[in-house]
Order: sequence, then C-alpha cells, then structure tokens
Amino acid sequence: MTLRFSPHNDHGVLDHSVIPDDGEPMHNPMRLLANGDDCELVFTLYRRPGMSEDEFARDAAWVSRDLAKLKALLAG
Repeated sequence: MTLRFSPHNDHGVLDHSVIPDDGEPMHNPMRLLANGDDCELVFTLYRRPGMSEDEFARDAAWVSRDLAKLKALLAG
C-alpha cells in the first residue's frame, strides 16, 4: 500500500489517501485541532460503496487500534 498525505500546512489538515496495490484509493480526512494546552485528532472513516457491515467494522477496529497506539506514543 501507498500513503499520500496532504501537503504540510498550518491548519492541522492531515488528510491522506491509502492506495492499495490493486484497488481504488481511499480518502481519509483527518484534522488536528488545538484545545488549550492539548489537541484533539479527528479522523473520518468512510464506508466505501459495496462494503459490507463486517468489512466496515473491521476497518473501524483497525483505525481504532492505530489511533490508540498513536495516543500512547504521544502521551509517552
């Protein structure tokens, strides 16, 4: 898979596309929002056309695990 992120910017936009070797790119909007001395990460997971509920649930679980790992790394 290939990942392509939006260009560096000062607005917290971290949109990216996940491009499988044999499929259509999947666009993933992501924002980093300042919140006082902290920040919040907002990730939108779209259900792709033709995707079953089970497939979407697997994708959501994968994203949830990745975000939990990111939180743990940043919390140090």
